[in-house]
Amino acid sequence: MNSVYYSAELSGFYFEADKGLYEAVGSWPADALAISENSYQHLIEGQTQGHSIVPNEKGLPVLKAIEPDYPAIAEAQKQMLIGEAMQSVSVIQLKLQAGRALSELESSKLAAVLDHIDFLEKVDTESATSPVNWPSMPA
Repeated sequence: MNSVYYSAELSGFYFEADKGLYEAVGSWPADALAISENSYQHLIEGQTQGHSIVPNEKGLPVLKAIEPDYPAIAEAQKQMLIGEAMQSVSVIQLKLQAGRALSELESSKLAAVLDHIDFLEKVDTESATSPVNWPSMPA
C-alpha cells in the first residue's frame, strides 16, 4: 500500500512512493501528515462532487462546500438578459436608424423592452446573497 500524506501549507497530497525523490531535492513538505487511503479516496470523491479540500485546525484535509459567487453570477446573468433584450429590438432599432416609421405594435414593444432594460440595469448585483429571480422579458 502506498501511504498518502497531506501538506496543509502546500494544499496538496504526496505519496510515500515518491518521498525519496522529494527528499533528494529537499522538497518533501515539513508539515506532511499521513492520512488513510480511505480518507484520501473520500476527499477526492468529494472534490469531484464540487467540494474543495482545505486543512482543518490540526492541518488535516477536510471537505468544504464551495459557496457560489452570487454577485458574479447575478452580474453575468444581468448582462446576458440585457443583451437578449437589446437583440430582441435590433430590427426595430435598424428601422429607426433608417428613418422608417414604426407601427404601433413596434413602438409598444420598443417601449416595453426599454423599460425592461431600465429595470435590469437598476438591479444591485453586488449585494446578491442568493440566486436572483429575474423578470421575464416582455413579449
